[in-house]
Amino acid sequence: MMMTNNIKSNIVRIKQRSLPLLLVLLSFLSLPALAETTHVTIAVVDVAYLMKNAPEAESAGLELKARFSPRELALSKELELIGQLEAERERNLVTWTPEQRQQNEREVRTRKRDRTRALEDFREELRFARDAALDSVQQSVFKAIEDVREEREIDVVIEEYVAASARVNITPDVLNYLQRQFDQKQSGTQNNKKSTEQ
Repeated sequence: MMMTNNIKSNIVRIKQRSLPLLLVLLSFLSLPALAETTHVTIAVVDVAYLMKNAPEAESAGLELKARFSPRELALSKELELIGQLEAERERNLVTWTPEQRQQNEREVRTRKRDRTRALEDFREELRFARDAALDSVQQSVFKAIEDVREEREIDVVIEEYVAASARVNITPDVLNYLQRQFDQKQSGTQNNKKSTEQ
């Protein structure tokens, strides 16, 4: 009796495990019939290349540089000033009074502490700005991929692939689309500037 129950429970477990496998096998068996009635088009795209070479990415990089270069330069100058104060203390170690040395040391400590805080703030703001710019570029790239996919009536676009022929690689088409979109946006921005100036 006990052995019969074990066999029954094993059969139930096998049936439960086999059901998903059976469904997968049945779906593969029906694919040839589906392929005969439906034409599926597949394309590939190199998203990393698009993220690196999209015109919006270059523009965002230039904007970040313009926005953060002055602060980076100020931080660099502050570091030079701290170095000069430390060098001055070393040169005048013998001639300065203990009060002058303490005042110099306090000023150096204060400047170092302030610079460290400013540097941390700078890095955090730069990271947030870079992440926001990257998100914007990524959204533009994925929208462009979707728009090109719809234009060319492609059913599936694959991002990660080992190799593909130029016939199915839509990366150049997406890059051209991104360039056209960027140019339109730039000309719209310039038109808006001209109309506000007049």
